[in-house]
Amino acid sequence: MKFLSRAPVYCNICNKELKHKHRPKKEWNIEGFLCAECHMDKMREFFEGTMTQNCVKCSVKKKITDLWEPRWQWEMEGLLCKDCFDKKEKDFTAKKEFCSMCGAKLGFFRYNPKTKWKVEGQLCRKCWDSHKEHDK
Repeated sequence: MKFLSRAPVYCNICNKELKHKHRPKKEWNIEGFLCAECHMDKMREFFEGTMTQNCVKCSVKKKITDLWEPRWQWEMEGLLCKDCFDKKEKDFTAKKEFCSMCGAKLGFFRYNPKTKWKVEGQLCRKCWDSHKEHDK
């Protein structure tokens, strides 16, 4: 039994055996490692803006440099075009600042609905209390 033996690792694009592993950026959608040549080629494509990808929501094909990364709170994978990003941002701020039921502006105290209520967003106290009344 060899204590420090490691299986050889190969480039995910050209299948060369790797002496040094280069990690691809997550925007490239490549699993595994790359050799130096393939990594430089992908890096050049990415920074010159010749690499294209589809928007996750509307499927419009654009250069990666023209796409936006979604906020972590949205729990999304992939990139968005500017229009979809703006719509999602507007929807997110509306859910954060206004009651999901009555539309009243939320103050300092906000109430998170119970999962069995199947309500998206936050509630004001009146709506939360009325939901709790129906729950009994």
